[in-house]
Amino acid sequence: MKKISNNEYRDLVNRWQESGKSKASFAEAEGISRTTFYYWCKKFNLKESTPIDQSSFSAITPDLDFQREAAVRINYPSGVSIEFFGKVDVESIKKLV
Repeated sequence: MKKISNNEYRDLVNRWQESGKSKASFAEAEGISRTTFYYWCKKFNLKESTPIDQSSFSAITPDLDFQREAAVRINYPSGVSIEFFGKVDVESIKKLV
């Protein structure tokens, strides 16, 4: 088997994503090792992850005129739940998460 470059593997991963096939069947059809193909898929997915400096938090502006429901509810895996009514400070929520 000939050596395949990073760009060629990136093209293979892109073609696999468009194909709708499983990784195993795509690798077999292309004549490459399944384990090698799994490695490259994982490698490219890690590189395309969300940058560290990008926050998934966004500003919350609840309607304060009539509010029976919590504006924000945080449910922890332990079963503890915290609810915020009215104006919510995003920095406080960041500390709790």
